[in-house]
Amino acid sequence: MARIARQYLDTSFFHIMVQGINKEFIFNNNRYINRYMKLIRENLNKEKLKIIAYCIMNNHAHLLIEVEDKKELSKYMQKVNSLYAKYYNYMENERVGYVFRDRYKSEPILDKRQLIQCVKYIHQNPVKANMVKQIDEYPYSSYYFYQNREINKTGIFTEEEIQFICNKDKSTQEEFLDIDINIENKINNAILEFTKKENIKLFEIFEKDVILKALIKYLKKIKNIKYTNIMKKLDITKGVMDRLKK
Repeated sequence: MARIARQYLDTSFFHIMVQGINKEFIFNNNRYINRYMKLIRENLNKEKLKIIAYCIMNNHAHLLIEVEDKKELSKYMQKVNSLYAKYYNYMENERVGYVFRDRYKSEPILDKRQLIQCVKYIHQNPVKANMVKQIDEYPYSSYYFYQNREINKTGIFTEEEIQFICNKDKSTQEEFLDIDINIENKINNAILEFTKKENIKLFEIFEKDVILKALIKYLKKIKNIKYTNIMKKLDITKGVMDRLKK
């Protein structure tokens, strides 16, 4: 049986994105951003949820959350967003109607590489949007906590990983992650498609060789993903791959 990282089988990390309806600038001044950040902090049950990274932009926000029970995530986001919607509508001359485009979007983080890439992606948002030139110039993200190593208290990242996250130079990113980011996302999406298509749970893939073999065939034949990338993603050796791809 292939050796698979525990966090892949039973992920507790989710990348959350909320966006203003019709891309409206619902966080268009410091007062609004500070209110949303306050709601994020005040409604956080630290025994059940942890905020790993965040960035509040002008018309959307990113959160990286660790949670054991996804039901708690749903309750938390619903409460934060509903409270903010009431506040926003009141402040905007008693505006009425929806504030957020959707309830929220959620993407599971399936392994450590994707987790690190997600933190970097969240912090780089203001730079990509040309709001600032450097990541540390933007005050409404968690970059400060990484830069000052306060994130070390969580025990999630090693010092080397934090140094990489805080590195403003993107040139070493693929070398560190050991797999192309676009391929990473492509494989993640393909695996989720496979589980839905076959009506199975993620953990079932690794309980039986026949299912794992079918997944590898799906990734290679249907999604045209190289065996080397599949091996890196699934953390399997060449010997195991040679046996399963027959």
